Amino acid sequence: MNYVKFGDDLELSQVIVGCMRAKDAGMEGERMLRFVEECLDLGIDSFDHAPVYGGYACEKLFGDAVLRKKPELRRKMKIVTKTGIVLPGTEGNQVIYYKSTKKEIIKELEESLEKLGTDYVDLLLVHRPDPLADPAETADALETVVKEGKALHIGVSNFMPSQITMLQSYLSIPLVTNQMELSVKNVDNFFNGVLDDALTRRMPLMAWSPLGGGSVFSGEDGQSVRLRKVLAEIAQDHGTTMDGVMYAWLFVHPVRIAAITGTMNIERVRTAADARELSLSYDEWYRILAASRGFDVP
Repeated sequence: MNYVKFGDDLELSQVIVGCMRAKDAGMEGERMLRFVEECLDLGIDSFDHAPVYGGYACEKLFGDAVLRKKPELRRKMKIVTKTGIVLPGTEGNQVIYYKSTKKEIIKELEESLEKLGTDYVDLLLVHRPDPLADPAETADALETVVKEGKALHIGVSNFMPSQITMLQSYLSIPLVTNQMELSVKNVDNFFNGVLDDALTRRMPLMAWSPLGGGSVFSGEDGQSVRLRKVLAEIAQDHGTTMDGVMYAWLFVHPVRIAAITGTMNIERVRTAADARELSLSYDEWYRILAASRGFDVP
């Protein structure tokens, strides 16, 4: 397994296990523990969480099945979680909203630590940019949790370059990553300044939904049909699968992208890990890009 360095002293496996679907997949008790141990055996040591996943249930499933059962596994893994999304009904609210106040950030992180069964997370991300956030207050909260040792590093998720610049200007410690939607199905962030900004900052990215939500496998829209044809051809040439090619397509980028899997199936996680060994040519990479966009580059 390859590892990606975020900041000065945080390394995450380039394949990160996303735990968003743990509840829906029935990942409880021994089943969850066995899955986590199998991931660690593959060299995948990083697990991505958020309080809202599974309607506030997934972090506790992980904590109950893994870290409260085998606390010694904590030193073998890196835990990422997020803060700042409030689901309907949580505070008597009728709609979902983003909230990046100091009180909310600290409260959510403390609740996450309790659910996960750990004293700290390796990386805390602001989940979504909150248009009502006071950046000085958000920065103060992030610096407070780092100073207290509850989060070792901080970053953001779904932030555009100007939003990162704005928040970083209030911080004395670095934002070490931006978690964005990146896949063969969604290439917008390759061309709207997000990757350019990350390269300028020497900031590796984390990709959520790296398989584009799975629609490429069965979708009948033009983009899915085009991609399926090209991906199948390239996969056959390399003796691998379409999802392996989709992961490899992200891994080839020089910004260093860590891909967050969305599966609780260990064999599909293994495919993502094996994709690190798949080398795509320039021609293959651009064929996939052309299939995604529906046109060749000029």
